[in-house]
Amino acid sequence: MSSKNTIYLDMDGVVADWDAEVANFLGRPQPRMDPKTYYKNTPEEWARIKGHSRIYSLLPVMPRAHELVDIARAYRLHLAWELKFLTAVPHDDDVPWAFWDKCTWATKHFPDIPVMFGPHSVDKWRHCQPGDILVDDRPDNCETWIKHGGLAVKVDVSLDSAILELSTDLDRRLGAGWF
Repeated sequence: MSSKNTIYLDMDGVVADWDAEVANFLGRPQPRMDPKTYYKNTPEEWARIKGHSRIYSLLPVMPRAHELVDIARAYRLHLAWELKFLTAVPHDDDVPWAFWDKCTWATKHFPDIPVMFGPHSVDKWRHCQPGDILVDDRPDNCETWIKHGGLAVKVDVSLDSAILELSTDLDRRLGAGWF
């Protein structure tokens, strides 16, 4: 175990725009979504999504994702924290290219950040050490992370509030006017 703290960034819905690609793939407009349930699709939609086995390779980068990642990189640079993606594969393990495509996607867009897998969403808390930070769009992942001693930054429909919360935390840790 590392004695360093780690900042973990979820991928889908945090740096990779899952909702935009799924809406495009399903041929429906991306609705204004309820932040408490927006990551859920109907069973019929999931069947179609899982039929497109390479969907994770096609996800666009979330708006403002580079800004969020730069803040996370500042934890690594100025606080000597580790920085990793912490993502998950579908709970039925029925998208065979998910592992490969997520790693390939991360290497293409953010080559300096290694990818860790839960492997499933419900397992993410197992990576938590006291004080570690998780940036995630799923409320259940954030709640479980906090129960295990970490700090969770919840992403809603956009990255705006997460960027503000993470930059405020970094400023507090480094002291005002550090930049």
